[in-house]
Amino acid sequence: MDTFAEIIVSIRHNRLDRPFTYRVPSTMDVRVGSRVVVPFGPQRLEGFCIGLNTDSSLLETDGIKEIEEVLDEAPLLTEELVDLSAWGAARWLCNRVDFLQAMVPGGVRWTQRKWVEFTGEVEPESPSLCYLRDNGPVKMAAWLKSFPEMDRPGELRRLQQDGIIKLSRRETRGIGKKKILTAYLMNEADQSKLGNKQALAVGILKKGPCALTELEKQGVSRATVRSLEKRGIIKTEETSLRRDPLAGEQFIPQQSLSATAAQGEALQQIGDALAGNKPRTVLLHGVTGSGKTEVYLQAIADTAAAGRGSIVLVPEIALTPQMIERFAARFGERVAVLHSKLSAGERYDEWCRIASGEAWVAIGARSAIFAPFRNLGLIILDEEHESTYKQDEAPRYHARDIALWRAGNHDAAVVLGSATPALESSLQARLGNYRLCPLQERIANRPMPPVEIVDMRQELKDGHRSIFSRPLLAALEKVFAEEKQAILLLNRRGYATFVLCRECGHVMRCTGCNVALKFHMAEEMLRCHYCEHQEPYPLTCPKCSGRYIKHFGTGTQKVEEELRKHFPHVRVARLDADTTTRKGAHQKILNTFKNKEAHVLIGTQMVAKGLDFPDVTLVGVITADTAINLPDFRAGERTFQLLTQVAGRAGRGSAGGNVVVQTYTPEHYAILAAKTHDYEAFYAEESVARRELGYPPFTRMVRLLLSGEDEARVIDAASFMVSLFEGDADILGPSPCPIEKVRGQFRWQVVVRHCELEPLLAAVEDAAEKFRCSPPATAVRLSVDVDPQSLL
Repeated sequence: MDTFAEIIVSIRHNRLDRPFTYRVPSTMDVRVGSRVVVPFGPQRLEGFCIGLNTDSSLLETDGIKEIEEVLDEAPLLTEELVDLSAWGAARWLCNRVDFLQAMVPGGVRWTQRKWVEFTGEVEPESPSLCYLRDNGPVKMAAWLKSFPEMDRPGELRRLQQDGIIKLSRRETRGIGKKKILTAYLMNEADQSKLGNKQALAVGILKKGPCALTELEKQGVSRATVRSLEKRGIIKTEETSLRRDPLAGEQFIPQQSLSATAAQGEALQQIGDALAGNKPRTVLLHGVTGSGKTEVYLQAIADTAAAGRGSIVLVPEIALTPQMIERFAARFGERVAVLHSKLSAGERYDEWCRIASGEAWVAIGARSAIFAPFRNLGLIILDEEHESTYKQDEAPRYHARDIALWRAGNHDAAVVLGSATPALESSLQARLGNYRLCPLQERIANRPMPPVEIVDMRQELKDGHRSIFSRPLLAALEKVFAEEKQAILLLNRRGYATFVLCRECGHVMRCTGCNVALKFHMAEEMLRCHYCEHQEPYPLTCPKCSGRYIKHFGTGTQKVEEELRKHFPHVRVARLDADTTTRKGAHQKILNTFKNKEAHVLIGTQMVAKGLDFPDVTLVGVITADTAINLPDFRAGERTFQLLTQVAGRAGRGSAGGNVVVQTYTPEHYAILAAKTHDYEAFYAEESVARRELGYPPFTRMVRLLLSGEDEARVIDAASFMVSLFEGDADILGPSPCPIEKVRGQFRWQVVVRHCELEPLLAAVEDAAEKFRCSPPATAVRLSVDVDPQSLL
């Protein structure tokens, strides 16, 4: 009986985002979730099998092609994940293939890319062709990015027809299992009949199988191995080698700690949810240092005892090392790690360990929510309020919503942990849709650190112009005298925030993004933090040729420099996007601080979450005003969360601690609530404003972002977009985005609101489909963001 497969091909096009039918050859093992290679027009493309059938009527259909290749020994995606891709595409109004590609571990994709080369038959007539002559063949996408003028309509066809360039396609196979040759001892031979090297090999293999590469390191050549294999003394065979992201790490085993009364109550509530009683979502609202992680560990142990898997999500890769240390100490080899800083091979092997059941705890950042457990019992989102759980490119999913869907599919429990829950989660708990489990006291009844608010306006009036206020300097001196540690937060990397000509007032801006370039002292470069364009520090003004150029504002690099001026003998570590580009950099910096090789840790929001260092007795916030004045309805919430979280890094040991917050707006309600660690006061004020203004969590919202190179066309397209809506949806805009230009694209937005999600999605989907079929769509790109986390 012939079998047919429904395949989603890897083409991101709305009209092609549907299943295509292919015949499965009788010799081929294709299952739901398999990745395959199929013919599609003149191309070969990667595809995902989303269904199988034996419909005999298809035998009479002409033109059904056969699948050409299966890419994996076992399907990378479970049937549940395939179903999730369909639900997710409808929930976030994106292509299904976007979800399927986002689920599989990075680096496994099978791709076919266009390459271009210069034929050499004529002399190059432009820099783009000279580049091809000197460097070709090159990937066409990279070449067109460097020379966008070559992407003009008809230009490539002309060059190809004139015999100047040649186009070709190359297939790239993604990462798979790593195979090595391993030698095994079959029978011991008479040592007197063996040569020295042969005897050495037999002696090594008596201790167990050994890879041929390792034998070579110990002085046994491949020729020696072949001679022993011919005599039947040993055999060699290909085996899989695990690429272990924790190789070389030492974890001291730890037992469960005694739970406090509040932790015990939380564990009872989670256990009740695990037993199938509703609601199955638990909001673990615990102050910083209240022992939320121990609750996670014991809940996972209970889940594992029932033979079920657990997923633990953290909002930042920087937090993963500390979390891994605690979980690996408790669960050992049963822990798998999934995040983007691993090598492609490590991610693939960890994914396979989860799929095979070898690992039953997966820890990672946002994308770990897709870990392929077949019997999932518990999903934990630590610091559940963090915006990093929302992906900012298609598919624009939120990990919390994916967790709730997967939990419903597996009859699993979800634990949302935070000292400052998102308003959306807090509202659901107040409505009775989530279980609320408060942890209001720190472990060992340690007090919350007192927070001192410093009015920087008064500091300026008193003639103190340093970026460190007098109270912060005094607090730092005390810390160093007591040989303790401090954390300093400034949520802005680089050295200076803008560079200005003092003769004409011109600010150096990124030409592609129209935002001020940030000065990075180490490289003496100006850099755009949106497109990573960089240029040298100017000696003269590009506008008036003036020579009086100066940089202003403060970033983490400048904080480090100023701190060294005040305290020359203090050792400083810095944790931000500039210092953590290399693999393992997060862990190295945090280990430096943990081992007291640094007295101060300076950083962006990376230092505000999840870090637990008992010798930190001071946290200083250089400015609390970085986000508070942004044109975004979540600005106050983000400020309160950041201040409360970073304040919680202080006083986690027996020595106690305190917090100094510097601000120019000490009267703001978010800062006042953070001073007293008072979430309820903040929620009361923020929720009233959100309800009155019609913002989430009291309404549902979709952001329609329109972008293009021609600003006039973008404005017209935004107005046309508004005209496509019918019914009772509330429309805000069109209006220019606060960041109006990024990577050469002008940006306008339309925000659509409704009290119910389903009618909102239906209205937006209808309008988006009409727009994409209209003339404006040829020059303007439409991006749809359901439940946006930012309107910048």
